[in-house]
Amino acid sequence: MKIITLLVAITIPLVANSLPSEKRKNGPLIQEALSPVQVSLQESSAVFYNNETSKAFLYGTVVSDDGLIVTKASEIEEVESYYVRVGTKKFRDPIVVARNDVWDVMMIKIKAVGLKPVDFSQTKDLSHGTWVVSNGATERRFRRPRAGIISANKREIPGGSPAVLGVGLKEEDGDLSVDSVTEDSGAAMADLKKGDKLLKVDGSDIKNRDDLIAYLKEKSPGDKIKLTLTRGDKELILEVELMARHKLYGQEKTRNDQLSGGEAQQSSRRTGFPMVLQHETMLNRKTVGGPVFTLDNQFVGMNIAAVNRVEAFAIPGKELSDLVLELKKTP
Repeated sequence: MKIITLLVAITIPLVANSLPSEKRKNGPLIQEALSPVQVSLQESSAVFYNNETSKAFLYGTVVSDDGLIVTKASEIEEVESYYVRVGTKKFRDPIVVARNDVWDVMMIKIKAVGLKPVDFSQTKDLSHGTWVVSNGATERRFRRPRAGIISANKREIPGGSPAVLGVGLKEEDGDLSVDSVTEDSGAAMADLKKGDKLLKVDGSDIKNRDDLIAYLKEKSPGDKIKLTLTRGDKELILEVELMARHKLYGQEKTRNDQLSGGEAQQSSRRTGFPMVLQHETMLNRKTVGGPVFTLDNQFVGMNIAAVNRVEAFAIPGKELSDLVLELKKTP
């Protein structure tokens, strides 16, 4: 009698996005339960490989049948050269179409036809406890699904990454001067030097450090400002592009971050999103960027951040659909 009961339990169909308890563990049973969704992951996910190491480092979400893919911008820009796999096919020489720093999303184009994009018309709000499926590990030809559950209402994640010049400042005898310049910062690329005395920003006088910091708080990464300064007996005007703080100095680490594996596991940017869908799925920085589906194969979003050991953020399908339309219009 017990054997019959067990067999019946194992063959229960997936109804209302629920999993029988014995299928909630990793291994053959859960892979069997998730196999229908694995097909969607296989067809509508892209995998990015580092050309130098031939190792997978990020996922993407296919959003058009002719090769448009969206993924996490701050992760893909860390790799100089890469190629893409969709399904079992390899695509060389992808090109960047557009990016949006607010959402941390980049749109990539590969030379392809007949791809199967995610279906934005399926998008719906999900209740707490709903099972969802993402990409876990990947093999060269196959994606392994990883299950999780919706754990919070859709919401904004504040914080973001403030815009910075990339300099250390020193106040002395009523002057504000550059004390240090961070390598690879906008300040370094604009050729600011230690000892430069700052006079104006965008034509307005700078009286002290607080004036400059207050002005920069109103700016965003990627904005350009004009600094009027003196260097020796010369007056110069330099244009400086502001950068996101996390790109230069990393994101501030908490005890929870340390216990979650730190930079090796967590996404470098995991705050400052206009809207996210939070789910409890064990992802890492290499397994974000791909689509999220329900157990009945409905597309609900794109993973944008591995937050800690068990939490991940996804851009909801409706917001991602609007963003894709915006990126397509970028000149």
